[in-house]
Amino acid sequence: MSDDIKQWAGPIAPPDPAKLADIYAISQLAKVYALGTDMRDPDLVLSCFAEDGVGEGKVGSAPLHDYLRATYAGAAGFQATQHTMLNQHVTVDGDEATMWTYAVAYHIRPAGDPDGNLTVGVQYRDKARRTDKGWIIYRRRAVMQWSEGKFPEMK
Repeated sequence: MSDDIKQWAGPIAPPDPAKLADIYAISQLAKVYALGTDMRDPDLVLSCFAEDGVGEGKVGSAPLHDYLRATYAGAAGFQATQHTMLNQHVTVDGDEATMWTYAVAYHIRPAGDPDGNLTVGVQYRDKARRTDKGWIIYRRRAVMQWSEGKFPEMK
C-alpha cells in the first residue's frame, strides 16, 4: 500500500463530533468549487482557495488563483458543464487536512459541434488549512484518470 493512501486504511474508528464537523466543512470546498464552475461564477470558485496557494494539473503548475482562472476559462468555453463530486477521503491533522475527491466532469458542446462532448474522470488531491474564517484549500493537484472526447486547443 502506498504511503499516499495508507492514511485511509481500515479499520476506521468513528471520529469525534468536532473532527466530523471539520471533515464536513472540508468536503464542502470541493462541492462549492463544482457549483461555482457549473454556475459560471468565478468568484464562488475562488472563494474556496487560498490566494497564496499552488495548483497543478494537465498543463503544469501555477499560483493557485491563476491556475483556477485558466481552468475556469476552459470550462466556460463549453455550452454547459456538470462536475459530479463522488468519493471523498478526508484526513484532518490539527489545522491541516488532506482531501482526495473523485469527480466526473461533463463538458457539453452545442448540438452538431464536430468535436462532440468531453467527459473526464479526475481526482482532485487537495491540501487545506484552517483559517479564522474556516477551512480553505491551499494546494490542488488535479490527476486525470480517464477522458472521452476532444480537449479544446490550448492558447
